[in-house]
Amino acid sequence: MNDETRQAVGQWRKKAQSDWATVEILLSSEQRPADTVCFHCQQFVEKLLKAVLTLHDIEAPKTHDVRRLMQLAEPFVPELCTRGSAADALTVHGVETSYPGDWPEIELSEMNEVVELSKKFGDILLRKLDE
Repeated sequence: MNDETRQAVGQWRKKAQSDWATVEILLSSEQRPADTVCFHCQQFVEKLLKAVLTLHDIEAPKTHDVRRLMQLAEPFVPELCTRGSAADALTVHGVETSYPGDWPEIELSEMNEVVELSKKFGDILLRKLDE
């Protein structure tokens, strides 16, 4: 891997880690804004996927669609092939629920599911980035 690629992967990873730090800070608060927690969970996974793509010399598209990013990363992370519905669940929180509208308030149970999904994606993607 050349220095430019290494630097770009590191930048994506640093941004993802910042999103995850935000999730942890919010979860430790009594106020826990579920929509914001879920948004940063989605951002964490999105940025890790973009790091994997960058690592393999694929320009990451400007999208928040986790499924699309996952499909592009699948050849390098085959473990992702069974996680399509989880990707869709995360994408919703990166786009639709981050704006006011017709979305109901996010329940604590949904927030916890999104956090767990993000952890699972993170474990897989970080392991690939560390190889």
